[in-house]
Amino acid sequence: MAVCLLIHGFTGTPYEVEPLVKRLESEGCEVVAPLLPGHGGERHEMMRVTWRHWIQGVEEVLTGLLHHHEQVHLVGFSMGGLIAAFLAAKYPGRIKSLTMLSAPIYTINPKQLFKTIAEAIQQSMRTGNRQEDVSRYLMKVRATPLRSLAHFKRLVQMVKMQLGAVEVPLLILQGEQDDLVEARSATYIYESVRSEQKQIHFFPESRHMICHDCEADQVCRLVADFILEREDGV
Repeated sequence: MAVCLLIHGFTGTPYEVEPLVKRLESEGCEVVAPLLPGHGGERHEMMRVTWRHWIQGVEEVLTGLLHHHEQVHLVGFSMGGLIAAFLAAKYPGRIKSLTMLSAPIYTINPKQLFKTIAEAIQQSMRTGNRQEDVSRYLMKVRATPLRSLAHFKRLVQMVKMQLGAVEVPLLILQGEQDDLVEARSATYIYESVRSEQKQIHFFPESRHMICHDCEADQVCRLVADFILEREDGV
């Protein structure tokens, strides 16, 4: 039975990977999707933690799983993908596969983010069908302390330097309409790792929340197939 540890993104919750959790469980996998330290609560809780706490929180869950299982599959969304890559490099013999979804090596700068907010507001006024985008952007901007954003950037730079130590089978998925992460991030990761088995897939219609967007069924199928193939020794 495949044992999978799924990691959500910066300022997010396990909801971000919920469709993938359900798909993997339906395939008979054991799935754990913890909440990152400081996440899911009030703003002041995020202020208390650093990038090291995020990694340590996931590593504690991973070592607990490895106490009962020989190997674990790591799946990370956005910042969770970077944490997964760091742990895959640290525990190479114990990680059976690594999947990185919308992983942020190159992020959209704040000016672009606010420009996108303005465009979304204008579009919603014309069509009335993008109000959910406006709400999502505004909530993310308001809820993220600048201190936490600085720690996020530190984590990106630290993991970026560690990618060359990743050797496990790797699957990279990236939406081409991602409004927070530049799509070239996926190519950078693909070219930086040392994995002999590696795949990269771009989804032309998907934005950042790739597990919930219009191509989510394809995303979940690809991830599940990749993990189950590793279980079968492919």
